[in-house]
Amino acid sequence: MMTKNFKAATLAAAAVALTALLLAYPAIVAPASAQTSPSTSTSSATSTTYGNPGGQDGQGPPGNGGPGFGGPQQRGGPGQGQGQEVNVTDGETFTVTSTSGHYVVVGSASDNGTASGTITFTVTGSLTAGDTLSISGTVVVAGTTYTISSGSAEMNPSASAVSGQGATTPTGEFLLQASAHGSFVGSNGQVSLDLSNGTTEYLVSLTGAVTS
Repeated sequence: MMTKNFKAATLAAAAVALTALLLAYPAIVAPASAQTSPSTSTSSATSTTYGNPGGQDGQGPPGNGGPGFGGPQQRGGPGQGQGQEVNVTDGETFTVTSTSGHYVVVGSASDNGTASGTITFTVTGSLTAGDTLSISGTVVVAGTTYTISSGSAEMNPSASAVSGQGATTPTGEFLLQASAHGSFVGSNGQVSLDLSNGTTEYLVSLTGAVTS
């Protein structure tokens, strides 16, 4: 009799244990699934990262700016980086007589008008690369005639670009850049001046024929 009761109790305990295990099974499986999911997500993200190559930081060629007031560029012959050397002699002159010109007041673009002038360059000596010049002439800006009282400059070997500075009467100072289509030996040229009279600063541009 005791043996039957013992067996019955044992079977009941086993049934309870099995029922508890079945009830707990979803709770056990769920965490396992949750742990597996991030791994899958990580793998997918890694696959996406390496599956899409990064963009190339291609850089286009830098833009080519035109020559500014800082200095005219040399004009070379076909296929040459620099123009062919031009021989000049001491005392030789090149005069730019404007056929058109204008000025603008620095800091006030609306303050502008026509300008005119005659600029003469005289060769005074030779350099290792180029020649030295003196500057003379007159410039008319905003109704005032400025006479160049002193000035010096340098010309490149191809006689196509000049850079210099000087003083004027009435009192004024200027920086000068000049360029020629070909060379200053018989051509057209352009002269740019940064002229200041102590009160007003003008940017002046003159274009005209070059005579010698």
